[in-house]
Amino acid sequence: MSEHTYTIADYLFDRVAEAGASEIFGVPGDYNLSFLDNIIASDKLRWVGNSNELNAGYAADGYARERRFAAMVTTFGVGELSAINATAGSFAEYAPVLHIVGAPDTKLRDGKRRLHHSLGDGEFNHFIKMVEPVSVARAEITAKNAASEIDRVIRMVLTKQRPGYLLLSPDVAKLPIYPPTTKLKDSEEDITSQIALSDFKKELSQYIEGKATTLIADLMVHRLGLQTQVRALVADTQIPYATLSWGKSLLDENSERWAGVYVGEPSQRVVKDAIENAECLIKLGVNYTDTTTAGFTQKIDTSRVVDIHQERSTVADKVFAPIAMKDAIQALHEVLTSGIEIKPKPLIGKVDLHKQPGAEDEPLLQKDLWHIIASALEDKNIVFAEQGTAYFGMSEVRLPEGITFYGQPLWGSIGYTLPASLGAGLASPNKRSVLLIGDGSALLTIQELGVMIRERLNPVIILINNSGYTVERAIHGEKQLYNDIPYSDWQIMPKAFGANEDNCAIVKATTPAELKSALELASNTQDKMVFIEVVTEVMDIPPLLEEVAASLR
Repeated sequence: MSEHTYTIADYLFDRVAEAGASEIFGVPGDYNLSFLDNIIASDKLRWVGNSNELNAGYAADGYARERRFAAMVTTFGVGELSAINATAGSFAEYAPVLHIVGAPDTKLRDGKRRLHHSLGDGEFNHFIKMVEPVSVARAEITAKNAASEIDRVIRMVLTKQRPGYLLLSPDVAKLPIYPPTTKLKDSEEDITSQIALSDFKKELSQYIEGKATTLIADLMVHRLGLQTQVRALVADTQIPYATLSWGKSLLDENSERWAGVYVGEPSQRVVKDAIENAECLIKLGVNYTDTTTAGFTQKIDTSRVVDIHQERSTVADKVFAPIAMKDAIQALHEVLTSGIEIKPKPLIGKVDLHKQPGAEDEPLLQKDLWHIIASALEDKNIVFAEQGTAYFGMSEVRLPEGITFYGQPLWGSIGYTLPASLGAGLASPNKRSVLLIGDGSALLTIQELGVMIRERLNPVIILINNSGYTVERAIHGEKQLYNDIPYSDWQIMPKAFGANEDNCAIVKATTPAELKSALELASNTQDKMVFIEVVTEVMDIPPLLEEVAASLR
């Protein structure tokens, strides 16, 4: 950083870097321009400008899923409200994004002037109120509270793994402040009650002994960064295991103990039996949604469940709290390896593999499409599946180990995955993003292709061209015009955002043979974007989507 008086903006962005970000997303505006200079001058952070604020929020969400912290900057009113949809998704799906908003100077606000980007009523607290339901902490930074409030909000974002909000005026941003002398984690609280933990462990030991047991893991294992801990637990036992689609790729899907993905009533027979007929079902970080359970069709008797969650655990109907999830999992690990009789629930079969693929030179079908893609995935791929045919198609496909799978099954904002894959690609440059998105969804956020190209990323983008909102057609209005989209020539679309032969390969696939050839090209082209347009029939949908659509109807 260049030599100058250490300011509140410097303090803020040093804390952002300390929390885990090395990039900041956003869109410039006159209320934030002066402290964007602090980002440019920083030797710890890099500014990544986005095409619009919504895309910035989505990109920050994808970044946060990889880094467990992200930050974005927008301007007051028009900018922050454009981003609030993304922030709501980050709140719903536990993505820790700090939203920094540039506000008008304090003197102008105190004078209740009719300022641009405001509602013209002299009030400037409307928007901080709007963000309250979708953030775990909020603050307006002032000269008096800057250090304490910046630290408080960021710590809450890190602790709860959900968004936070800071409002900063340019005049406040440039005020002097002392640099931090403590670390953000110095005051990190250990929420676990040792008495509760001890009682949980005793009850668990008595309850689980001799019972036919299955384990199911889900979203919160990933969001709290406990994947390694859970994988070690699984490795040290013989218990069969499963996930919901929200937690897909948490555990090895190629093991003999892999029961499959549980989706309620439409589940394959083997996973349905393993989950619903277990004498003891261990749930780790499980959150049910309508789309991950086909309309809440799960049949799980809570009296047979050990449920470990973010800050509490239960054994049957007994609740033990507060216990941090990491401590409860450690206690579970100790109990399962303590020498007591642990009885794995026998699997009644194997997860069904792909059968009877179509001919190589015939039109590509969804029943083959996702298996072909899965077989081409490589170690350390980050797979983003849009909440449509892509998400439901990939949910029941066995993925290779080393893959990270992301979707947005709760918030389900179409177009999310394109900017999110950008964010994840920047967060983890040693991994390669694979984006699976439909044509209707892509039209909402396609501008971010330009940012991917500018940032020299190398994603594999597989765009499903099925002429509109097929997932909506499956729910209602198969032939209604509101599920149609404008025609787009996808073969030239990337070129509008800067693609050329040096930074992008563009291909089209209409048959299994063409898709396999395109995926082989992607594997052999690691230094640039590969854009694959895949053509399928309008109403060709994955079997699981048929079941979920019926439940949503």
